[in-house]
Amino acid sequence: MQDQITDLEKAIYNKHLATSRSQKNRPFKLKRNFEDVVGTNKHKFLKRISVFFQKHSDIDLNTFFEAPYKLYPDVDYFDLEYFSSMRAVRSYTMYKKIKLLKNPDEQLKEIENSLRFIANFCIQQRIQFHNYIRHSTGDMCTWFKHYKENKINLYSLFEFTDVLSTATQASEDLQQFFANDFLSHFQTLYSSYNNSSEAKPYVKKAFKVLSNFVNSQLSNAKISV
Repeated sequence: MQDQITDLEKAIYNKHLATSRSQKNRPFKLKRNFEDVVGTNKHKFLKRISVFFQKHSDIDLNTFFEAPYKLYPDVDYFDLEYFSSMRAVRSYTMYKKIKLLKNPDEQLKEIENSLRFIANFCIQQRIQFHNYIRHSTGDMCTWFKHYKENKINLYSLFEFTDVLSTATQASEDLQQFFANDFLSHFQTLYSSYNNSSEAKPYVKKAFKVLSNFVNSQLSNAKISV
């Protein structure tokens, strides 16, 4: 049977292509015909990367492919073989830490998207906005899972009163796997948040607005039922 290329492998190829070109401000056109890739070394590396992403679905593809270009701007190109190796994983881990500790005022868009996500989640789950931080999935706080899946930004959580206690009260295994970044860097993150000129005022204002919005949506849902 002839080897075939999967949709995930095609997506990985085009994500790699788009990132490698856009990071150097070069034009690109997404690939649609993959006949010349099937059965080649490129295909071998795509398979390897595909298996990796399937095992680690929490890894953000954009950040994964972007990481080495941000860490090593003097390097012109990172091929698929590089991204199929542990070097790429180390770059991703290092870059994630740098992004985590970046000035919150430079993360306003991520914070905004995070708060929107939380509000929509609360409406879907029919819980008040302020109760998000205590919502559980199985035996763990749901925000652990959302952070691991790159759906929320940690700076969007600091107006929730119980954010630190939810992390410290979790089991050691859950802390290590889901909340280690938050706990290890809490003082640095909290200090950066408190000293921010834009992020903290934005989150405090958004917290009130979204609390009222979620409450009104839940109230309307009760009336309609």
